Amino acid sequence: MISTFGDYIMPRKARIKSTTGTYHVLIRAQKKRGIFRQDADFEYFIQLMKDSQQPADRKEPLFQVIAYSLMPGYVHLLVREGKEDIAAAMRRIMVQYAPYYNEKYNTYGRVFYDRFRSEPCDTEEYLQAVVGYIHYVPVKHKRCLNPAEYPWSSCRELQDIYPMPSQESVSVVRLTEDRRREFTDYKVEKQLKRLCGIDSMEQFPLLDKKIRRSALKMVRLKGVSLGQLSRVAGVTINVVRKARIFYRLPLKKSDN
Repeated sequence: MISTFGDYIMPRKARIKSTTGTYHVLIRAQKKRGIFRQDADFEYFIQLMKDSQQPADRKEPLFQVIAYSLMPGYVHLLVREGKEDIAAAMRRIMVQYAPYYNEKYNTYGRVFYDRFRSEPCDTEEYLQAVVGYIHYVPVKHKRCLNPAEYPWSSCRELQDIYPMPSQESVSVVRLTEDRRREFTDYKVEKQLKRLCGIDSMEQFPLLDKKIRRSALKMVRLKGVSLGQLSRVAGVTINVVRKARIFYRLPLKKSDN
């Protein structure tokens, strides 16, 4: 499988294999879409996870979800492989949930953003930190004051096994949710104007091509999507895709 970036074609980065078969998994919503809108959606996904782990026709579980936390726009899981590897297990859950979502809300297209992300958990200490991180996510995003109060996580059922998480105890966890959704058009425009040293986006098309491409590239590297950057800058997606860094930015405004 390959993915493109600019004019280059790069192989998709292979997953780092866990020596224990245990992974911290992050599933993200497609940009500007949520995964869960109503309580029934959370409940359906949780039941889907349970049913997928051990289908009715199987005596042994295919995989195990050790811990989970469901947020409106993404899902954190701690998964241990069994008869089924991590890719097959997550694919089956995502493939079954997407039609449910699209049919219920009369939408179409992808529900999830690309493939899921994963980080191996190779030690017991790191596994415990990941469980704490997953349960602390709702507190971090102000969904609750106490991790055990959040209804769409496994915190309450696991609090007798794993210690109650705190911000300090989960700081070693490496996998975090996607940040690209935080960029508003205003923020993108502000970044472009600052980098180019202009006061209005009406001046952007009048700039030297190398300056424009440098600014587009630098904002793109911050995680802004091709479509959003194309819309705000008033250029085609192909121009954004081909942008390169030619000058060191930000530039000082001209005195002329």
